[in-house]
Amino acid sequence: MSQLTNLSHLSFADKITATLQPKLAALLAPQKLGSCISFVPQVINRKLIEAVLNRVLQEQIGDGDFDYLTGKWLLVEIRDAQLFTTIGFRNHQFVCRQVAQESSDADARLSVFAADAIDLVQQNIDPDTLFFQRKLTIGGDTELAHHVKNTLDTLEPDTIPKLIKTILQKYQAIISRPAI
Repeated sequence: MSQLTNLSHLSFADKITATLQPKLAALLAPQKLGSCISFVPQVINRKLIEAVLNRVLQEQIGDGDFDYLTGKWLLVEIRDAQLFTTIGFRNHQFVCRQVAQESSDADARLSVFAADAIDLVQQNIDPDTLFFQRKLTIGGDTELAHHVKNTLDTLEPDTIPKLIKTILQKYQAIISRPAI
């Protein structure tokens, strides 16, 4: 018997939650994320990414940890979302050139699935493990891509704010639930 037909013992709120969770999971699935983001104006997507990166990585930027990216472009692909973000570094801050559903020219490329990207940001798994499992792939200037990967690996656990980690955990929980 499916979970939806066996809801008689649940409270009204639990019934609504049980009914809506699969719909929410389908709506927020990584496969739909890219097209949802494409409805947001490009300037807003870029400014949001720049603001988050520059705020979250402020200390590392001040220490010069990302100076090697100056004048370079890094393409970050979330494979299952078909989402491509091109970021660079100039004047001691991150800049975002594009957030799109299509690839663009870049010096280096990191490619990962959404759930693995979340695990990486939350530091539940290190980039080398993902790389050797072929879940994180690199391309283009491999030295630059490896440098980015290694920089991510050296970030302190408290670098990412708890709010961002909580949002990512909730998103991952929603997208990882099996469809009913």
